[in-house]
Amino acid sequence: MNRKFIEKGYGIVLDVAMLILGIAMVGFFFKDLWNLGTMVLHTDLEVDFYAVTETILETFLFFEFVVLTKEYFVQDRISLQNFMYIGITALLRNLLVYHADTIGVLIQAAAIALLIVVLIAYRWSRRHLADLAHEEERKEVEFAENHPDQVED
Repeated sequence: MNRKFIEKGYGIVLDVAMLILGIAMVGFFFKDLWNLGTMVLHTDLEVDFYAVTETILETFLFFEFVVLTKEYFVQDRISLQNFMYIGITALLRNLLVYHADTIGVLIQAAAIALLIVVLIAYRWSRRHLADLAHEEERKEVEFAENHPDQVED
């Protein structure tokens, strides 16, 4: 089989799957918004505080995943940095709501710290690799600036 035909078919299947996933996430997002609105209007917030905050956390997570699917269609890829940002914010939100278990808090804090360290290392390595890729070009430009009489046009 022709490799381009397989790649094109795979791309179409991936696009359709992402579209279905995006529509489902938008549906769940609006469902959670509806549930949140009814909870706020029809329940005693002092009694059901944890249920309301759990629904708020779910709503924000669905919103972030909808943004990820939008990013896929706009940029034709999903950045690894965005997944790390979502992980960090999800763990921070969870830490704000569920903080009764001390060991759980420490594990979540360690996971947040680990994700931040990995994000910093990832961004540094991308910058370093980009610098290495353009180092040869910079050397050529620097040589041309320092030796204008030896540069061929």
